[in-house]
Amino acid sequence: MIGDAYILAGGKSSRMGEDKGLKLLNGFPIIQYEINVLTTCFSEVKINTQNLEYKKFNLEIVPDIVSNAGPIGGIYASLKNSGKDIFVIACDMPFITKEAITYLIKNHTEASTTVAGYNKKIQPLFGIYSQQILPLLEEKINKKNFKMRELIQDIQGEIIEMNPVFSSKVFVNINNLEDFTQIETKKI
Repeated sequence: MIGDAYILAGGKSSRMGEDKGLKLLNGFPIIQYEINVLTTCFSEVKINTQNLEYKKFNLEIVPDIVSNAGPIGGIYASLKNSGKDIFVIACDMPFITKEAITYLIKNHTEASTTVAGYNKKIQPLFGIYSQQILPLLEEKINKKNFKMRELIQDIQGEIIEMNPVFSSKVFVNINNLEDFTQIETKKI
């Protein structure tokens, strides 16, 4: 059973130059768009971050257990916090929809991990992660291997193709100022 939703907001945002989740898009922090959708799908929404500015959203803050381990470290801390299987999303995906989340959940089998795919491209930070993968996460952290795509391959995660059911816009993530400018000027 899937427990809570966790928004991973622990990245350095080095390409953006500022915290991506807190950057304003049409007057609201990017993460607020996600919170609005996730709270309609899950009883608990939590934020994995070290940045205490996120407390203003009145959600539980789950800090990393291991520093500088990227999304793998965030998933690890989130799974440890929950004790159940969890839904994970990056903090820079303002166009997610309840329908896309529901579709992924409905198509999730007993696989240890189920992530979205779009046009055969894996979306590892839009997925369901199982408690079963904790030992593998620990191994990857100990070896300092933080590559998400390798994690999905190693656990033989299930990939649910979301195209053509959903627009590619659902999976747009804002990695840098160029991405942000394209979104602001409605080119995405």
